[in-house]
Amino acid sequence: MKSKPILSSLSFLMVLTFSTTAQQQSVGLRLGDPVGITYKKYYNRSHAVELGIGTAPAHWSSNYYLNSFNEYARYNNYRYRNHTVQSTLYLQGRYVWHYRIPAENLDGTLEWYGGAGALFKAAKVQYRFQNREAPFAAGTDVITDFDLGAEGIAGLEYTFPDVPITIFGEASLFLELADRPFTMRVLGGLGVRYNFRRR
Repeated sequence: MKSKPILSSLSFLMVLTFSTTAQQQSVGLRLGDPVGITYKKYYNRSHAVELGIGTAPAHWSSNYYLNSFNEYARYNNYRYRNHTVQSTLYLQGRYVWHYRIPAENLDGTLEWYGGAGALFKAAKVQYRFQNREAPFAAGTDVITDFDLGAEGIAGLEYTFPDVPITIFGEASLFLELADRPFTMRVLGGLGVRYNFRRR
């Protein structure tokens, strides 16, 4: 099953995350692609492990699903009409390095970070299509689209001095390895995390 490598990687990251002493843990909300919950654990001030689970609005990535329809052999004799994304699940596992940005008159901590990770996405999609030849009968079909690949990440993070809150913004490049190998997509997000322990 295509999901096994990513689930194994996430399991490894979870074991690493919960078995090592860290200086700070944080959990929060991410808005963007995907929208979801993010958990981050920092090590030795300079690197961190992040785990995420989320979803995406149904109307996002419309062109991706249209192109996927055109690549499925089962739809070779049919013309695409439209589709509906019924549900989407994202799982992310990342390892990132943090670098402080010196800034005068800035009370909090500003850092940029970069790293790599793995992303798994499962989406339930209903396609509506039409036979290319007379009598041009219409049909529907529901498939589960699995995507698995590598992700390169870069972002900025600011931690307030007097409250245990961090805000962040980031962008990532997702290289799909399955089921449409070497398809690339840009993902992005903004978010906020609550810090359980200060660095």
